Amino acid sequence: MSASIDLVQPPPAPRGDAELRIAVIVNMVAPYTKPLFECLARRDDCRLLVVSETPMERDRRWAPEVDLPFDHVLLDSWTLDLSRLAIGSGFRTRFDTYLYVPKRLLGPLVNFAPDVVVAGGGGIWSSPANIAALAARRRHGWGFVPWWGSFTRPHPTLPRRLADPWVRTFMRASDAWLVYGSRQAQDVVELGADRERVVVAPITPLVPEAPARDRAPTAGTTRYLFVGRLIERKGLDVLLEAFSGVDGGELRIAGDGPLRATVEAAAARDPRIHLIGHVTGQTLARAYREADVLVVPSLYEPWGLVVHEGLAAGLPVIATRDNGTEEQIADGETGLFVPHHDPGAIAAGIQRLIANPRLRQRLGDNLRRKVAREYSVAALIPQWERLFDEVCTEHDARHVRADTRPPQ
Repeated sequence: MSASIDLVQPPPAPRGDAELRIAVIVNMVAPYTKPLFECLARRDDCRLLVVSETPMERDRRWAPEVDLPFDHVLLDSWTLDLSRLAIGSGFRTRFDTYLYVPKRLLGPLVNFAPDVVVAGGGGIWSSPANIAALAARRRHGWGFVPWWGSFTRPHPTLPRRLADPWVRTFMRASDAWLVYGSRQAQDVVELGADRERVVVAPITPLVPEAPARDRAPTAGTTRYLFVGRLIERKGLDVLLEAFSGVDGGELRIAGDGPLRATVEAAAARDPRIHLIGHVTGQTLARAYREADVLVVPSLYEPWGLVVHEGLAAGLPVIATRDNGTEEQIADGETGLFVPHHDPGAIAAGIQRLIANPRLRQRLGDNLRRKVAREYSVAALIPQWERLFDEVCTEHDARHVRADTRPPQ
C-alpha cells in the first residue's frame, strides 16, 4: 500500500472564473513531468491541480518529489502487482505492471472544480482513478482528456488483447486527446478518437539555453552512453553484443535493474564497458556531458525521453526506429537509425561515429535545435491551452442547450 500524505486541498472555486482550471491525474509526479506542471502553475490564466496515485512506482529508483511548486494531492491507494498477468509479452523481466486503486478519488477533483481533467500516467485506460473521473464528468461538468502514450505493442499480452473493446469505449467517450507523438495520434484515431481533437503534446523536460560543452579529455576515445532501466525491453543485451564487435570506444551504462548481473559480467570481460549504476540530478547531467554519443537500442518505447535528456549536452543519437525516436530523429540529419535486434547494424553505427567526429557534432547540434523548437515546454503549453479552451467552450454550449431545453 502506498503512503498517504495529508495535504491541504485547494478551496472550491465557482464556475465562470477567467482562469482555466486544469486537474491532471498521474500515477506519480515524475522528473520529466514536473517542469511542465511548474510552468502551467506559474501562468496567471491557469490554475493547476495534480493528483497522483502513488509517491513513486516500485520499479523506479527516483526519489519521490517533495515541496512541489504547484497544488498537489497524493491519493491513499492500494497497490496491486499484476506482473503475473503479463502473459505473452515476450520478455522474461516484467515492469510497469502495477495497478493503483485509490480509496477516495473524486473528493479532490470535486473540491477543485476543474474545467478539464487530464488523464495521464501509465495504464491510462486501466487506471481506476481515470475511469472514475471519466464516469463522473457529466455529473460534475468537466471535460475529460487522456494524455496518451500508447496502447499498441509489438507483442500484446493476453489481458491487453482482451481489453481492446474497453479501450475503444474509453477513447470514444473522451472529449479530446493529448498524445506524445504522431504515431500515438494515429493510434488513438484507430481506437476511435476524432482526428480533429487530437493534439501532440509529448512529455518533455525543460530545454537548456545552450548545450554543455565541458568535455573531459579522453585521448581520442569516443564515449558511448546508455541510460535506462536494465531490462530486456531496452535492448541492452543487443547493445552489449554489438559493442563486443566494435574496435575502440568506451561504453558507459547508467541504470539499474534485473539485468545488472549481465552488465557486470560484460564489464568483467571487456574493460571498455563501465557500469555507472542508477544516477540522477547533477550526476546524471555529468554523465551526459562526459559522453560523445547516446545509444538508444530499445525494442519498444512509448516516447524515448532519454533523447531529450541527451540534447542538453548536444549529443548525437544512435537509436532504433520506434514511436518517439522516429518522431525526433531524421536519419543522417539528427541521428542514426539502426534496426531492432541487429547487433551488427548497431556496431556499424558506433564504428561510423568513432571515425567521424564532425558528423557527431553536426548530428548533435541539429537534434538539439529540432527538439528545442518542437518539443520544449514553451512550445507545448499553448497547444494544451488551445485544446482545453475548445473542450470548455463545447461543454459550456452543452450546458446552455440543457438549460434552455423546454420542459417535457
